[in-house]
Amino acid sequence: MNISRHGIPEIFENTHFLVDKNGKLMYIDKTCENIFNVRPDECLDMIDFSTLEWVHSKDREKVRENFQSAINEDTCSKIEYNLASMEGIILSHTLFPIYDNGGKLVSIHGFFEKHQPDNLLELEKYNVFEILELFNQISLIVSKENPFEKTLSELLDKVLEIIKMESGGIYILNRETGNYILTVHSTFSEEFLQKHSEITREWKSLLPVMDEGKVVVIQDVLDPVPYADTGRKMSAINEGFRSFAGIPLIIENSINGILMISLSGIHEFTELEKRLFSIIGRQLGNFIKQANLIDQLHKSRETYQDLLDNAVDIIYTHDLKGNIFSMNKAGLDTLLIDKKDILRSNIRDFMTEESQEVAEFVINLLAQGEEIRFPVILEVIRTDGARLFIEFNIQPILKDGKPVAVQGIARNLDKRLKAEQNILIFNKALNLTLDGIDVSDADYNITFINEAGAKMFGYSRMELIGQHVSIFYAEEDMSNFNENVMPAMKKYGYWNGLILGRKKDGTAFPVEVTLNSMMDEKGEPLVNLAIFRKRNKLSYEKYQ
Repeated sequence: MNISRHGIPEIFENTHFLVDKNGKLMYIDKTCENIFNVRPDECLDMIDFSTLEWVHSKDREKVRENFQSAINEDTCSKIEYNLASMEGIILSHTLFPIYDNGGKLVSIHGFFEKHQPDNLLELEKYNVFEILELFNQISLIVSKENPFEKTLSELLDKVLEIIKMESGGIYILNRETGNYILTVHSTFSEEFLQKHSEITREWKSLLPVMDEGKVVVIQDVLDPVPYADTGRKMSAINEGFRSFAGIPLIIENSINGILMISLSGIHEFTELEKRLFSIIGRQLGNFIKQANLIDQLHKSRETYQDLLDNAVDIIYTHDLKGNIFSMNKAGLDTLLIDKKDILRSNIRDFMTEESQEVAEFVINLLAQGEEIRFPVILEVIRTDGARLFIEFNIQPILKDGKPVAVQGIARNLDKRLKAEQNILIFNKALNLTLDGIDVSDADYNITFINEAGAKMFGYSRMELIGQHVSIFYAEEDMSNFNENVMPAMKKYGYWNGLILGRKKDGTAFPVEVTLNSMMDEKGEPLVNLAIFRKRNKLSYEKYQ
């Protein structure tokens, strides 16, 4: 027999039956008991398309015409009507004419299903406040902060419950391949999962979803549907689907996923449902983004929390206004503060007035997109009033390419300098406010200078941060710098003598300089300390 022209599936979850061309019921499966409350053998006597006694009298003419249409016009048809003996029960059936190889009508294959009038999205039953409450339930699922896939699975279950569909899956966009990967699903067969774990552009029925962000609904996969090729429709039928929808999951106006929902029976999607599907897609897209961010945050915390807590250096984050977001145990111990109080603090709360000025300058550079390639030394005040010198290495935290916050690693210089037994020199030098004092890194790039030193050379402190120390030397004295100062520093880590300094305006003047390198355990310089004292012309001429 030729049944391929209509693609009649072998198995449906609805009640199947066979009728001869005269309308007499020849076969009906056992699920008829769920509709008619009688056994199959009793249905054989009850169902007759020539008498239609089981159909309500007001609908009999409509059903009769439908049956004749299936016989005469060679079409698949679906119709809904009321039952005669069951008030309020609406039945639907779909008919498929079956022909032999000679084209002669043999019988009619069909299936019954109960109409489901209690659709959640019908305005008559649900008001706006109830729909908003359902969205609130979705939001509450995300707020539980469960692992991402568990949250996604609960979201899918809730959406299926809301829209009264049997099964579904959430496909998330793989940005590397451009395909959509099935992340969570409900009641899909293993065969389906193997074939459809990924959505590509070959899924022509979902091109509006992927290209235009439009909801695609297919009421009955046998009917002609834009973008839905015959092969795809047949595949859906053979997997037990009669109606399904593809809903774009939109995050910030970009499609980041697809929600697929399906039903084994025929479902007439209304325009209201389509509009609400679109809203659900946007809401779900935002919730998925939020759930993913929460999940990533938890994973990051679990992975790096021990590392952060056990780090010797201070690790912290704060916004561009200085409000502190996080700080590890080393930082809390350094400042003598607990975690609860640090989250209420601003980075400026722990700095001297001079350090605040430098910190604000550096943060402004970051906010403007400038890269800070050098560490910055700032004087910090602990909660007990003690003062420490901290070296800060900072980087911007970017969002959409723009700085939104600061992350940094800081090191307590007091500990490092004490380890090298040079802390007394460092503190004494800084307290000599009439002298200029600068600290430079191993490559002699300035990381700190006091106000007296900057003023001595005619600069602001911010102008000198990051500059090479050679900026202090007059051109005519550079040979002294290269031939005497630098060799002595490399060999001994110490130099003292007179140089010819150069101010910002080009003025040359004599300066006495004491240089001292602070070494690590391998003898390599960590930082270089310089003390400048202005001399009169007579003493410089004597030096010459």
